[in-house]
Amino acid sequence: MPKEPKIPSKGRPARELISPEQRKENRKAFLKNVGEFLLCILGGLIYSAAINLIVLPKGLFIGNLTGLAQVIQDILKMVVPVQRDLTGIFLFLLNTPLFIMSFTSINRKFFMKTLLTVGSMFAAMTFIPIVDILPKMTDYLTISLVGGAIAGFGAGLCLQAGGSGGGTDILGVYVSLKRKDFSVGRVNLIISLLIYAYAFFRKDPIVMIYSFIFTLIYVFVVDKTHYQNVKISLMVVTKSEKVLDCITRGFGRGATYWNGKGAYSGQDTFVINTVVSKYELIRMRRLLQDIDPNAFIIENTDVNVTGQFMSNFF
Repeated sequence: MPKEPKIPSKGRPARELISPEQRKENRKAFLKNVGEFLLCILGGLIYSAAINLIVLPKGLFIGNLTGLAQVIQDILKMVVPVQRDLTGIFLFLLNTPLFIMSFTSINRKFFMKTLLTVGSMFAAMTFIPIVDILPKMTDYLTISLVGGAIAGFGAGLCLQAGGSGGGTDILGVYVSLKRKDFSVGRVNLIISLLIYAYAFFRKDPIVMIYSFIFTLIYVFVVDKTHYQNVKISLMVVTKSEKVLDCITRGFGRGATYWNGKGAYSGQDTFVINTVVSKYELIRMRRLLQDIDPNAFIIENTDVNVTGQFMSNFF
């Protein structure tokens, strides 16, 4: 009698054959992911080293969540005599609730990279001593330039790898989702003003001025290092003409559109193409879905723009 064919058990599905090309692509994707995680760690270490070895020894304040951690530590030292620097610990505690926002409002991969980056920053800022490695450098302008360039390069590497240093970046995205009149840049500006106001009344006014210069250099270098994630191309397929008004009037972005027709439904549609910044993406996506829940949105992050592109930071 002929043998009956073997039926694979339900608990053990048949192993799919993978072509050499597919195996090569999988290996390339795995190495890319590993490289991105390592880049997040490296960026966090560079940022922390610049803060502990250049910025903090000179008494400068930082216009982000690290600066807020500095303010909390400074106020705590007025009440409790603390000898050890606790900036890294306060930074980690301030970031903890923001991790939840990152996990729920963005995606898990971004959350893991951000968690890894902040963890490396916490470890580095805790164990790297606050030592002035440039004791002979007394020019605060030079210190602001050097410290801002190195710290901005480290933070930019984290963003380039698809993560972030947490803090105001996550908070700004979260607030922009809840309040349509707020953007990430505006949230960063408010926090920076609070920190600099404290530095102005508690410290020498010259410290506030050079701290502001440091932040400007820091933001500039972050933007230059993080160049490929700043611009995102969007193609929106919708039946609502209000979507076009939202893009052009609500966000002040130029757009090109043409009339289309659904392949299955045969209904008339608008096909809209535009380019936005990464800070505008989540808020724009939410508003477009509020206008037309059936809108089809295609996002492309690998974009190079030649021509005029306004940076609407605020």
